[in-house]
Amino acid sequence: MPAAPDTVRPQPEMPLAHPLVDRAFIGVLVRDFYSRVRADSRLGPIFAAEITGDWEPHLEKMTDFWCSVILKNGAYSGRPVPAHLRLKQVTEADFDIWLGHFRNAAAACCPPEVAEIFVDRAERIARSLKLAMFFRLERPGVETVG
Repeated sequence: MPAAPDTVRPQPEMPLAHPLVDRAFIGVLVRDFYSRVRADSRLGPIFAAEITGDWEPHLEKMTDFWCSVILKNGAYSGRPVPAHLRLKQVTEADFDIWLGHFRNAAAACCPPEVAEIFVDRAERIARSLKLAMFFRLERPGVETVG
């Protein structure tokens, strides 16, 4: 018997239409995720150095970000790549830790089919940020002195 068409999982450029998923739902996921990140021995100090004092503005900004990613509502207007390029202490391996916490938060907060969508988008974001932060092409014809 052929598989039923995938009615839940939208293409990455399409908004997720799910009765549970709204700004409040995404806010719960964001807060769960960042509580895990803040408790992490590697990532916690990196974030603490950047976000001093009240975390609520950052959590609201990240809720806007994820609403834009998942709901395609245009709530976020920031520039994540330049913000991450400033973080010189971040290593490529830190993204695996970040994704692990995100997967666990999504599994804890979301039905499995919704968690799968959030994790897919998080993996795409991590790939994009890793490329921006760690992959550099040498310009042809330019010799490096060393």
